[in-house]
Amino acid sequence: MRRTRPLASSLLGAAAATAAVVVALDARAAPPWVDRPLTLPAGDFAFDFGLGVAHVPGGPRNDTSAGINAEMSVGITSRVELGVRTGIRFGDGFDRAIDPEAYGRLFDRQTFDEGADTVANPEVRVRGAIVRGPIAEVALEGRVVLPFADGTGAGILFGVPLAFHLGDRVRLDTGAFVPVVFPPRVDADFAISLPLDVWIQASSRFWLGPMTGFEFTNVTDGRTVVTNLSLGLGLGYMITHAIDFKAMFLFPELNQDSRVFGFGAGVQIRIE
Repeated sequence: MRRTRPLASSLLGAAAATAAVVVALDARAAPPWVDRPLTLPAGDFAFDFGLGVAHVPGGPRNDTSAGINAEMSVGITSRVELGVRTGIRFGDGFDRAIDPEAYGRLFDRQTFDEGADTVANPEVRVRGAIVRGPIAEVALEGRVVLPFADGTGAGILFGVPLAFHLGDRVRLDTGAFVPVVFPPRVDADFAISLPLDVWIQASSRFWLGPMTGFEFTNVTDGRTVVTNLSLGLGLGYMITHAIDFKAMFLFPELNQDSRVFGFGAGVQIRIE
């Protein structure tokens, strides 16, 4: 009987410690995907790694190539985020495919002038949230692509990302993005990109939704504009409070009957 009280006290203490750990983990758990803001919290780091595969038909054989995207982002303040990224291509045909590592840049289709070398041109990105309401968010974004690859020029991009939180189950990501490459090239420069992704929070950890959008491209003489309609599907799962799994499948030129498509999968690791 003398040992009962100490044993009971030990069990009670262990239970209290376990409950404290569970509460602490729950308190720092990342919010569901549809509730996350456009920028990282101040002081948080995010590391994204994705494998992309691109398939481009045409010629004597079809080209299928792959690439790995690597990105790091940090919340400078609660409204300002800084990011850098690059990609590595491997396999045959990546010099003829459409940036295979771009399919590993999960849910982000604003890529341009990445070059055709084994290592993609690095990109530096700054995003600042100017409106953060319970329903609508508006940010300004600037990107710089450094022309390390042969045959590429310096590129900048101006964007206005928008997010609409429709209750606790749906989020719309859209905006307008305008890239500019120096020296200007009229054969393959996007005039404007208008993405639209609809995310549905199926559970507290799992989300999915259609990905679409329009890209208006200058071709040949600089006066002819080609419109491309993209269509795909994205999904994600929060493995832990600090790790997300993401995947997507995308036709970037569905209306052109080009049969170009790609898919990607990867993880995001956050450090708070």
